[in-house]
Amino acid sequence: MRERVNTVISYVFHPLLMPSMTFLILYWLLPELIKPLTLVTLPFLFITTFLIPLLSISMLKFSGSISSFRLENREERVMPFSFVSIFYGLTTYLFVFKIQVNDIIALLLIATSILVILLTIITLWFKISIHAASISGVVGFFLFFGIKFPESQTLYPLLILLISAGFVMSARLQLNAHTPKEILVGMLTGLGICFATLYWFV
Repeated sequence: MRERVNTVISYVFHPLLMPSMTFLILYWLLPELIKPLTLVTLPFLFITTFLIPLLSISMLKFSGSISSFRLENREERVMPFSFVSIFYGLTTYLFVFKIQVNDIIALLLIATSILVILLTIITLWFKISIHAASISGVVGFFLFFGIKFPESQTLYPLLILLISAGFVMSARLQLNAHTPKEILVGMLTGLGICFATLYWFV
């Protein structure tokens, strides 16, 4: 039962879902920050940051390039992570230069792409926790928003995100998907990149 719960947590907070979750929370709390994006344009973000990367990973699985969707083997992670980096880079390009989002949204997308590329590079030598990095990255974003916009009522969502991050990292440990060191490095990387990018450039 515990393993099933931990597996569900890992799927609900899948790294590829984090960009969509971030923008949904922003739409709810700070809708003025995501203009000109609207609820209508958010499905496009979901397609480019979740569905298309997921399809590419599925193709790698069915072609035999990877042995499992869980990507438990570090060496097998490099190719799918590289594809995800490309898709996230293209998404960032489209939103920043074609849709011409505002500076904050552009920085969110750039920070996310930088994080994905850095995680891919780290994976060449070390099996870093992508779950820990992604959920901690979202925490980093909203930690900044809580500091920058104290009137935006981001405290409670931030607390929920912190608790969720704890559940996610605990689930990855209990599933033996990662060691404490891999979780810690992922957490620090995601939190550091996402918070620092907004803090330095906004």
